Amino acid sequence: MDASLRLQRLLVAALEAHPPLRAAGVAVHDGPPADARPPFIGLGPDSMQPWAWKDGGGHEHRLTVSVWIGRDGMAGAKALMGEIEAAVLGMPRAGEGLRIVALRLLRSLVKRNPRSWTEGRLEFLARTIRE
Repeated sequence: MDASLRLQRLLVAALEAHPPLRAAGVAVHDGPPADARPPFIGLGPDSMQPWAWKDGGGHEHRLTVSVWIGRDGMAGAKALMGEIEAAVLGMPRAGEGLRIVALRLLRSLVKRNPRSWTEGRLEFLARTIRE
């Protein structure tokens, strides 16, 4: 799980440093806190498995990043999801003793509940090796 924690640190740093997300006042949380107010980003679920080839190995990660907004509908969530995608795909490929050798968006989903908040969810695939 060490590689997963290292990758999470890189991910949080990229999200917190992304100017449009900062300007929108979007906080990043390891999980949704009890007193959370939208908009905010929550991390997880997250899965990791070994990834190997003839001369080495590393880990394959599936990362989920969710953004929660108020009852503003789906357009607001989609706008923030675009910024999250840009922040994640643009993050540095090395740090925390880890090198990201592949990173891509797998899928996204927006769920709207008229009586509650709207959730935008992005799932990424990352492959990492130790530096």
